[in-house]
Amino acid sequence: MSVQHGTTALLVLLLVWLLVDYVYFQNETRKLFAATQKIEKQKLDINAEWARLQIERSTLVANNRIEQVAREQLDMKLPEEEQIMVITR
Repeated sequence: MSVQHGTTALLVLLLVWLLVDYVYFQNETRKLFAATQKIEKQKLDINAEWARLQIERSTLVANNRIEQVAREQLDMKLPEEEQIMVITR
C-alpha cells in the first residue's frame, strides 16, 4: 500500500506540475500574440505614414509647387523677353 500511495502522490504532483506549466505557457503565448498584434499595427501605421509622406514629397517637388514657392517666398519671376539671351555656336 505504501508504494502505491507514493506512486499516486508522485503522479498527482506530476499532474499538478504539468497543469501549472500548461497554464503558464498558455499565458505566455497570449502575451506573445498580443505583442505580435501590437507590432503588426505599428507596421501598418508606419506603412500608412510612409505612403502619406511619399504623396507629400511628390507634391512638394512638383514643378508647379517649386514655381509657386519661388514666386511667393523668393519674389522670383520669369525673365522678360528682352532679358533672354540666346547663345549659339
